Amino acid sequence: MLAKQDYVRVISHNDADGITSAGIICNALYRRDIKFHVSIISHLDEAFVRTLDNTATVFCDMGSGQPDLIPHDAMIIDHHMPTKTDTEHLQLNPHIVGIDGSFELSASGATYAVAKCLGDNIDLSGLAIVGALGDCQTMIGANKDILDEALQHDIVTITHGLKLDDGDLAELFMYSTDPYMDITGDADKIQRFLNELGIGGKLGNLSPEELQRFISALMLKLMKKASVDTIESLIGESYKLNYEVLPDASLFVRVTNAAGKLGKTGLAVALCLRDAGAKDQAHQLCLDYQKQIISEMKKIEPDIKEGINVRYVNSSDKDVIGALASTIIRYLAPDKPILVMTEDKGKVKISARGTRKLLQRGLDLSVVMSEAAKKVGGSGGGHDIASGAAIPIGVESKFIEEVDARITEQLGGEGR
Repeated sequence: MLAKQDYVRVISHNDADGITSAGIICNALYRRDIKFHVSIISHLDEAFVRTLDNTATVFCDMGSGQPDLIPHDAMIIDHHMPTKTDTEHLQLNPHIVGIDGSFELSASGATYAVAKCLGDNIDLSGLAIVGALGDCQTMIGANKDILDEALQHDIVTITHGLKLDDGDLAELFMYSTDPYMDITGDADKIQRFLNELGIGGKLGNLSPEELQRFISALMLKLMKKASVDTIESLIGESYKLNYEVLPDASLFVRVTNAAGKLGKTGLAVALCLRDAGAKDQAHQLCLDYQKQIISEMKKIEPDIKEGINVRYVNSSDKDVIGALASTIIRYLAPDKPILVMTEDKGKVKISARGTRKLLQRGLDLSVVMSEAAKKVGGSGGGHDIASGAAIPIGVESKFIEEVDARITEQLGGEGR
């Protein structure tokens, strides 16, 4: 379909996976001299679809859950669970062929498969890996196949060790939410922590003895609240992208997420198209976004409330609710799913997060959020581990009750 077009409209989601998906397909189209127009959006609705014309259109990282909104002649490249059998669209979705799209293949990975059909685009595998990491996927299943291909062609280089930015330690804890600790954002506490360890400067300049001392202290501090999976995830494989203007894959994830949430999607797409002139602005944007997350985290931490099998909290910052939910579930309270809610454009928007351990017990936030939102006149969906919803203002209490009841049922009636 795409190879025969002179012009293609690309529509994609505004997170790291969606933006890298758009970057992959736009690079592939450009290399075939096919003109394109890309739009990065936060959600798909009828109002946006009405703005589309009869141009060949491809939807990335969205569409499988809302096939009724997609024009009949459009293509869908998605990894969210399809809501029903869709025979009207040309659709590529890992779930359709028995691959778990929540963990084993992201939208960017599926888009990479399409790009390879359009030409020699193996160098775009690095962007597919960024998208997978952005959706908190690991390199298993189809993701591992992409990684293996990237390694074979020297598109990506793997290093092993502590997965933190190789920068100044004080700045790392001042502006980073990964990891997030009681000292994060507090210059005095950070300096006391480093002084007690007798270290400072850049992480990469620590001696082996200093590094071991630092890692031990970091792990002990995190063990107070963070999940075991989260702690273990800080040590392991890091990915250097040998063809991208931002070589650090983790930084690429943070930059694209920040750009998407702050409405700087053109900047994010430019990075995916390897515009080196966008690097400095992207770094600053990411730093500003991290500061925004930390500031809001400090405000809402004392206000987190607890139900039978869910926690919930309100935020006044619509740009960071997903990041807040991810930080809370990973570093503060991993034993129950978390809902972060905010009012935006006459609705209450909710971001929900769980853990793999909760999934093993039966949790499916996609089902929970869809059913609970529908019950109060809203809509919701997403992945089993990360989902969202939009509901009318004034029904928040009823919505939380519905969510809690469904989670409790999924977990076998258990409560803590």
